[in-house]
Amino acid sequence: MNYSQIFAVGDIHGCKNLLDKIHNKIRIATNTKSGKKLIIYLGDYIDRGPDVKGTIDTLINFNLPNVEKIFLLGNHEQMFLDVLEGKNNSLYNWISNSGLETIESYGGDLSKYIDDNLELTFEKKIVTKIKNFLPKAHLNFFNNLKLYHVWNNYLFVHAGINPNFPIEKQQKETLIWTREKSFFDPLMTYDKIVVHGHTAKDKIEKYPFRINLDTGSFYSGRLSCLLLENNKCRYFDSL
Repeated sequence: MNYSQIFAVGDIHGCKNLLDKIHNKIRIATNTKSGKKLIIYLGDYIDRGPDVKGTIDTLINFNLPNVEKIFLLGNHEQMFLDVLEGKNNSLYNWISNSGLETIESYGGDLSKYIDDNLELTFEKKIVTKIKNFLPKAHLNFFNNLKLYHVWNNYLFVHAGINPNFPIEKQQKETLIWTREKSFFDPLMTYDKIVVHGHTAKDKIEKYPFRINLDTGSFYSGRLSCLLLENNKCRYFDSL
């Protein structure tokens, strides 16, 4: 598919206010160009921030003429899905990684199940409550997230890759969790330019084979976006 513009949005983490600002800038940019456009969201939509529910609603309902959307799986969404599937220790793992903010955003209150040391009781009851307050449209959203997207010489993924393997042989855990030094080496080479998030930095990282768009939205108030247009990259953020 040929696109006149491709946008990639970094880790949102429940910061709907920042997402709204990015969407406004995307709306303005798309008005300047004809043809089909694509927005790729790099994952980690939930946890940490104050309005996870509003963030997911916005992602689902934000639509522009001739603009397609692709949503990638982040490690925080995977932790949440593990909880819903009842995997061992998944609830404690998710809660320990800011899952409570997501629960509270949906109007859930699990305080009576959690002590000061994050010891969880009645785990099955907690998971049932979470399933009950999660809208069906949101569950469908989480269940249909992609691991990666390739377009021309760009690979879009949440966390990164193992530089020693082609994309079709990458492990899922690597794609959503990696912070291996080999990937973050400025001299790393690959057959694609990897656009990713997951590892927060003070500013966008730009290397010959790697672009990191995670600028720590929850901590910094800066959500970053890449625009590919006319074979050139330009960047903007929510500030």
